[in-house]
Amino acid sequence: MNSGKRRRPIRVMVVDDSSLMVKQITAFLNSDPDIQVIAQAADGIEALEKLETAKPDVITLDVEMPRMNGLTALKHIMVKHETPTLMISAITPEGSKTAFDAFKYGAIDVIAKPSKRADASLDDQKADIITKVKRAADIRTGKSRYVRISPVEASRKPQPGKPADSATRFVGIGVGTGGYYSMLKVIPNLPREFANVLIVVILAAPKFVAPFVSYLDTHSKVSVRSPHSVTVPAKGVCYVSSGLEGALLRIDDTGLILSREERSKEPLVTGPIDRLFKSLARTAGNRAVGVVMSGAGYDGAEGIVAIRKAGGVGVVQDITNCMDPSMPLSVLEKGSVEKILPDFLMAQFLADL
Repeated sequence: MNSGKRRRPIRVMVVDDSSLMVKQITAFLNSDPDIQVIAQAADGIEALEKLETAKPDVITLDVEMPRMNGLTALKHIMVKHETPTLMISAITPEGSKTAFDAFKYGAIDVIAKPSKRADASLDDQKADIITKVKRAADIRTGKSRYVRISPVEASRKPQPGKPADSATRFVGIGVGTGGYYSMLKVIPNLPREFANVLIVVILAAPKFVAPFVSYLDTHSKVSVRSPHSVTVPAKGVCYVSSGLEGALLRIDDTGLILSREERSKEPLVTGPIDRLFKSLARTAGNRAVGVVMSGAGYDGAEGIVAIRKAGGVGVVQDITNCMDPSMPLSVLEKGSVEKILPDFLMAQFLADL
């Protein structure tokens, strides 16, 4: 990340059809000495016109606007101007299809518009917007950020895979901040012939992850499912779980089982990604693969060590490619990885396993 090397303030364009909201967001951002709002626009068309000369480092973009809405403008921005963009909207909550579409088109993050809320003061909301603008300014963006995926007809998906056997690889992915976008770069790009088992833990609430599972399944050539209380893991299937109801791989009298973890029986001194990875190390041994992608904190670092000790493979996302590099950095500090890959190369790596 290059925030320590920056010699001038982060230049921001604020785009919103509400003059009151433009004023409030501008005041929030200009209150930080490292940020300067250098342009404002009332809709997508005006924003694209001003981008020709303004050259901001980051754009904040409303969704619902006259003439050209935010999602249409976002597609043009990613293709023509390659500028990190945050969607700030009153009608695009986390977990909505519009939010997932925004990530698909290249948004760095989706944030609620500042408002009087019971769950967060205006000062907290201001701090959140400032933090995310600073993170966005450090992310490499460009045409490759536009995720070119389309819905896949159910008839074109492979039939449910056979149960995993002694040759099956078990791949665990742990992701936090920036996880929706990261998974849109990975799972929909897996080939129809993918024959291993992929288990993903996203550090987000179940109410947001559940609709994301459906969105991924609609846009992927492989089947994407949520692990039920007891699941016989099938080859070629991706299982996606919230960190609050993480997944574990285990063996019982009936064979190999993928289940939501029973929190009363699992110690909570480690995070859900670590617990998943350690279960893969115990159960799959040298067929286990652990992948830590963008996220805050250090969850996954101990689990990668366990997988490596079992003879498996450890992988992290390139930190210059992360919304938050903290989790990959914590793994790198332990020196337990074989591969460092950007998100756009991760699917090909998993397919080649």
